[in-house]
Amino acid sequence: LLMQPDVPVELYEEFMNDIVHEIDRENQIITDLLTLVKMDKTQANLNISSVKINDLLEVLLKRISPIAEKRGIKIRLETMREVIAEVDEVKLSLACNNLIENAVKYNDDNGSVDVSLNADHKFFYIRVKDTGGTGLGLAITRNVILMHKGSIRVHSKEGEGSTFIIRIPLNYIG
Repeated sequence: LLMQPDVPVELYEEFMNDIVHEIDRENQIITDLLTLVKMDKTQANLNISSVKINDLLEVLLKRISPIAEKRGIKIRLETMREVIAEVDEVKLSLACNNLIENAVKYNDDNGSVDVSLNADHKFFYIRVKDTGGTGLGLAITRNVILMHKGSIRVHSKEGEGSTFIIRIPLNYIG
């Protein structure tokens, strides 16, 4: 925006609103990270609400895409259906962001990251598949998934990449 002459005021307003929203979100994540570091996963205090998981993933991918584009990495999102679940939106966003960002960061240049969302009558499933690197120690992601009474699995093949599969109940079990 600074480099372009005659930028419409609306565009400035839109970007300023995005920046303010991003600062608030980052602040919430930092607070949450500090909480996660201090707490034991057995004493989870989750802020549960009904969340549209499709929207959550779309926002994350929109944010991570510019990082991926710099290295020619394509990020694709495939959603099989609309998924609404009882989760802690901030913590789940943090966990998924961690997973997808790592899939980009430790990928090969011009590689790809495929994210898919599906659900059955009890659980929803998020799959993150990359084309390089190896499975990393994702303690925060694992902690958040366990707090939601979910599970995370990884399939990894040297030179082919890794696939992480998250399974979380649609309805929170306290």
